[in-house]
Amino acid sequence: MPRPRCTRRIISEIRACSIVPFMDDDKLARELFAGADLVVLESDEAEALRLADLENLYQGKAAQLMGISRQTFGRILDRAHRKVADALLNGKALKIEQARAPCLERPPFNEKFKSGGQTPFLNLEETSMKIAFVSDDGTTISQHFGRAAYYVVLTIENGKVIQKEKRSKLGHTQFSGLHEEHHEHGTAGAGHGFEPGAMERHASMAQAILDCKALIVGGMGAGAYQGIKQAGIEPIVTDLESIDEAAAAYIAGTLKNHIEYLH
Repeated sequence: MPRPRCTRRIISEIRACSIVPFMDDDKLARELFAGADLVVLESDEAEALRLADLENLYQGKAAQLMGISRQTFGRILDRAHRKVADALLNGKALKIEQARAPCLERPPFNEKFKSGGQTPFLNLEETSMKIAFVSDDGTTISQHFGRAAYYVVLTIENGKVIQKEKRSKLGHTQFSGLHEEHHEHGTAGAGHGFEPGAMERHASMAQAILDCKALIVGGMGAGAYQGIKQAGIEPIVTDLESIDEAAAAYIAGTLKNHIEYLH
C-alpha cells in the first residue's frame, strides 16, 4: 500500500498566475509586459536548462556538449534556475536572448589558459556582460572583500567597457556581532568564513551583483569565495590593483585567479 501523501507547507507568496511563450513580436511583448520587471535569460542559460532539465543529462555530459567545465556548467545552471524562479514566483517578465543554433557563444578554452590558472579568452564580439569589482575609491581593487565600501560594475560590449557604475554593498558594519574575517592565508575550503550564518551573509552581499558574470577582488576568505560561487558568480582573486588594468586582463583572458591568496 503506498504511503499517504503528506501535507505540504507553502509559505511563499506566488505573484504570477500565467506564463507567456516567447514572441518575436516586440511590440506585442511590450504591450503585454508593460510595467513589469524584466528578467533576461541568456542563451547559454537557456541551453543549460534544455540539457539538464529537458534532456535530463548529467552535468558532466551537458558540460561536454557545451564545451565548458562541469563547474562552469553548474554555475550557469544555478543562475538560470534562479532567474526562472524569480520570474515565475515574483510575476516578472522573462525575456530569452535569441541565439542562432548551432553556435558558439565563445571559442573553446585555450590550452595555455587551462594549464596556467588563467581565465579563458572571452569572445565578446557577439555578447555583452557585466563584471564587478570591490573597491573603496572607485579606481583600485580593495584587498578585503568584506570591508570594501561598494561594488564597481563594468558593462562590456564588443570587448570594450561601455558603462561604469557604483553599487551599494553590504559589509561587516551591516552584520554587527557576527564573526569577522581574518587575514591568515590558507586554501579554498579550509579557511575562515564557514561559521554559522556565514553563507547567508555572503549571499546577502552578492544580491547587488547577481547580474554579473564575475567578481574580482584583491582578497577574500575561503567561505566568501564559496558563497560567491554558489550565487552563480565567478570569483577571481587578483594581485592587480587597478580596476581598469584588471578589466583589460579579464577581457584578454590573461587575468590569473590567485586562489592561494584566500584566507
